[in-house]
Amino acid sequence: MSGTARCPRCDEAVRAPSIWHSSATCAAHGEVVPLQPAQPADAAHLEWLARHSDVPVWLPWPLPPGWLLTGTRCVRDERHAAQAVVVAASGPHHGQRHGPHPAPSVAELLVVSEQPGTGLGAHLAGRGDVDPGDGLVAGPPAARAHAAGAATPLWPVPAEGDRAVLVGEAGGVWLWALLWPASAGATLLDDLELVDLRERRPVPDAPCGAMSPRVQWA
Repeated sequence: MSGTARCPRCDEAVRAPSIWHSSATCAAHGEVVPLQPAQPADAAHLEWLARHSDVPVWLPWPLPPGWLLTGTRCVRDERHAAQAVVVAASGPHHGQRHGPHPAPSVAELLVVSEQPGTGLGAHLAGRGDVDPGDGLVAGPPAARAHAAGAATPLWPVPAEGDRAVLVGEAGGVWLWALLWPASAGATLLDDLELVDLRERRPVPDAPCGAMSPRVQWA
């Protein structure tokens, strides 16, 4: 993978392993498994990622009508399979607009699976902690997705700006969903079907679009 590896908790560039440190090192967070640069979400790359991941590689499938895959990222290095995976998608969304026939806008979705303690989902949500904690995953869920066929409650996470952030647990690890605009959250995530590409062969040949800025935040 070309490009600069970064810290999954703060997005700063990391120092490569050396004779003094066996892992990549962040000036603020010490030794970390680094966040790799964004990659396309074509079938060949998704299949490679599924073979080299310790966490689910969640693909919204089938994609909502008119939606495209718009990139991936992962937290991994030569010593570790992926500890976190981001899959991005975007497509039309009929938001709340004035008039009898609201025009569709573009919604964007990041689906993140990560091992506890990684901190990528919390960073993308604009939080300073590492994991959601008991204070967030409590009360009634805001949506219920279906991950690998299992009903998966997702709880809302306070977020700034026009985005919705939800978090739950699936496949034994954290599942984060981030959406722009915020109005896309409940309608899109409720009953969303997610398949784990580690268990799906062959990988679906899903339509791909240009790389989203949401997955190229560094």
